[in-house]
Amino acid sequence: MEDAKAAVRYMLTDFIDNVLPAIREELVLRDLALGKIQQPKIGSTAKVVVGMRRSGKTFRLYQEIMAVLDSGVSANRVCYFNFDDDRLRPLSATLVSDVLECFFEMNPSARTEGAYLFFDEIQDVPGWDVVVRRILDTEKVAMWVTGSSSRMLSEDVATEFRGRSISYELLPYSFREYLRARGEEPAWGQSLDSRVLGSSLKKALRGYLVEGGFPAAQGLDDMERVQLLQSYAQLTVARDVVERFGFSNAAFASSLARTAVTSSARDVSISRLDNKSREAGYSPGRATVTQLIEAFEDAHLVYQTFEFSYSVQKIRLGGLKLFSADPGLYWAMSIATADGLCFALETAVYLELRRRRLSGRLGDIAMLKLPSGKEVDFVEGDALVDEVSTLVQVCFAMDDAKTCEREVSALREAMARFDREEGLIITFDDERDIVVPEGTIRVRPAWKWLLAE
Repeated sequence: MEDAKAAVRYMLTDFIDNVLPAIREELVLRDLALGKIQQPKIGSTAKVVVGMRRSGKTFRLYQEIMAVLDSGVSANRVCYFNFDDDRLRPLSATLVSDVLECFFEMNPSARTEGAYLFFDEIQDVPGWDVVVRRILDTEKVAMWVTGSSSRMLSEDVATEFRGRSISYELLPYSFREYLRARGEEPAWGQSLDSRVLGSSLKKALRGYLVEGGFPAAQGLDDMERVQLLQSYAQLTVARDVVERFGFSNAAFASSLARTAVTSSARDVSISRLDNKSREAGYSPGRATVTQLIEAFEDAHLVYQTFEFSYSVQKIRLGGLKLFSADPGLYWAMSIATADGLCFALETAVYLELRRRRLSGRLGDIAMLKLPSGKEVDFVEGDALVDEVSTLVQVCFAMDDAKTCEREVSALREAMARFDREEGLIITFDDERDIVVPEGTIRVRPAWKWLLAE
């Protein structure tokens, strides 16, 4: 017990003495807004940031800490603690309380003046949600919490914590953030129509589709980056799937994770994934495959996109696409193919739509299968209130007449079905407007669309 408390004190002191002074130099500002900085009070609401491991949640907390300090708050009122540290294992149910008490012992005035608490990767601490709710109810605090599991926000969380948090999802770098990290970001509002700038952005986009947006992967050579990203996937499966959910066959979970990530932007089905698993020597059954895919999504390794439907039940029973959490992760886990960039581009578009979405309801980004057999890659909207806002196709190149006709005809059919006057085709480099009887189809290059305000 004393060893654990000594580790807690050391980590609290080390953050103030060594980590905090160096943060500004390393910080790449993220665009995910966490709202106005809340003032400490009894009965406050926690802000919860979830996302895949190594996607930048810690540095997003650092960014918020800098904003708190820049507002005039003294550093001795700020408590940052990372619970994902091997010095703390096995994690005790009293750990969160121990951290707070150690902090108040070191900074007594913070208890009366109000403390700013930043608890990083807290989800594996037993009973963390109950303790956090008690802290919110009894202490004068403002609190930010991160974790790599969406179940932090679900029915698995104690009833006491529900309704006392606001959730945010952080993905790896967007294309704009990727450029920012490289010192190449265009200014907000800057025209992107310059031929020189366009050439530079096209080159950068090709790099982004291969390298992806995990912060620590930036600037690495190909072999180092691939090894690092593969290790992220392995760590996620081991810690956030096998360990957390108690799956006994770690080898199968790892094999299915690779299949899921490398299936990014492709039509899949549980039956097909089950058959592939059997070909690899496993006999999991569809129920186990379904559970694992849901566990991968919970860990933000992949995301499921379902067929657009007005029925919740049919959404789950219809078609399915998986999308990797990052185009670079897809690339690192896949065998290089001629169409790899096409799948990486569609993955990047899906992730950007996910960043921009306003609703969290199931089906707000869906795929559409039309009566004619044609498909539209993405439908944005809410089927349950009969609302469709955007129809999006992704096509790497529109040079071929048959390809152009396929993409345009599918959008025209969807525009007529939903009474929409506009459709969007995102390509690597093409830009034009196509006027059709149903309205206008706007063809836009991804490097420009991804940077849209």
